[in-house]
Amino acid sequence: MAIIKAGNNRVVADDPELGDNFVQVVWFGPSQDGLHRKVFEGPVEGIEEYDAVVDWAVKMAPQFVDPVYVVPLTSASAMRTDYVQQAVASLDDQQRGDLRRQMMARLTQIVRDCNDPVVRADAREVLAQMKVVRP
Repeated sequence: MAIIKAGNNRVVADDPELGDNFVQVVWFGPSQDGLHRKVFEGPVEGIEEYDAVVDWAVKMAPQFVDPVYVVPLTSASAMRTDYVQQAVASLDDQQRGDLRRQMMARLTQIVRDCNDPVVRADAREVLAQMKVVRP
């Protein structure tokens, strides 16, 4: 984990680990209920953009009171972020259908062609959850 000084603030950048496919910037704002601070999430980017995301966080950190966090995410973690859930919720029926077909095609390709048995099993499990194959 790197802690980078940025003006009067800092950026806490977790190092990507094996299995991390995405990265996201997270920061906190003032409390809205007097107890819990508001969490803000930036867009979810591919892990190949990690350095660019850290650079952006370093440029933006001086504008915030609290530290800015750069968080690498696994695919499963990325799908649970508010940012992605809101994006998926905003899709119309046609877009949702297209996304489902693309996911089925990609997961089927992984089950068929991937050399890693753990990744294949994970992909098959998702296909079963989607009711594409039997559990």
